[in-house]
Amino acid sequence: MDKIDIERLKPIRIGRKGLMGISAGITPLFGANLVSLKAGGTELIFWDPAALLAGKSHTGAFNMFPTPCRLDKCSYVFDKRRIRQRKHGQDVFIHGLVRDETFAFCAEPDRVTSWIDIAPGHPVYSGFPFKCRFQVSHLVDEDGLTISFELVNRDTRAIPFGYGVHPFWRILGARKDVALRVPCPYLLDMANLVPTGGYSSVGDLDLRTLRSLDGFNCDNVFWPRKLKDTAEIVMAKPGLKVQIAASSNFQHMIVYAPPGKRFVCVENLTSAPNAPNLVSAGHSKVAGMLLAKPGRTVKGWIRYTVTRADR
Repeated sequence: MDKIDIERLKPIRIGRKGLMGISAGITPLFGANLVSLKAGGTELIFWDPAALLAGKSHTGAFNMFPTPCRLDKCSYVFDKRRIRQRKHGQDVFIHGLVRDETFAFCAEPDRVTSWIDIAPGHPVYSGFPFKCRFQVSHLVDEDGLTISFELVNRDTRAIPFGYGVHPFWRILGARKDVALRVPCPYLLDMANLVPTGGYSSVGDLDLRTLRSLDGFNCDNVFWPRKLKDTAEIVMAKPGLKVQIAASSNFQHMIVYAPPGKRFVCVENLTSAPNAPNLVSAGHSKVAGMLLAKPGRTVKGWIRYTVTRADR
């Protein structure tokens, strides 16, 4: 990882008064990532800029585009041509191409809208050779935050893509004080954390009812989430509950709950990891890959609603 200018990590702060007193911090100059989400003064996002500056890891809640999570062999075939996912001359295997990009942005008291125009000469274009605008918006209100995305196709051909957000939620208190609910009946079959096209019952990792993180270890893709289904994180110590809703094109969820860490990741994805290769292998339903036709715009949203845990 190249050395990062610390000035790019300074967040734009937005907020909204109300029942929960929601505020957020976004870094449009570094991936347009969400690095802070506070409710009533309690920080919910685990963000470690020191680790990022040391080249160790991304945290916060970063954007994954155009390929959420892992892409087998850093390449895929679309429209009879092979596309190699590269940036700055290096193959990119994981988390897409934009989490460290500089976005143009517009800031309002309760919203930050950030965008990049991908075209020849832009760093992302070398690994995603499609003319388009990718835009993400973070909007706070009285009891939560909505992340919205848009992909505007400015090319003469269809654009295959996926989008996801990778939030690191803080574990406040002990692991036994945090519980998850993820409304998906299946896990995707994986080899080295890359989906292979099959799926099976959630089995021992069933999260369809609230389950404590105590003794729970997970790094899996859950599927499918239906439109009206919501996920949930309940934090007993601060007495807060985060309900997670999303538009219908977010059918996949990932839970990463490594033992001994001070965070848990509950991620919403429009597409499975390795989606373009799954489509090529005949697994389009599991892949969920999005397609933007020429001149068209594809949109979606994720909503985090924060309430008191006893509600």
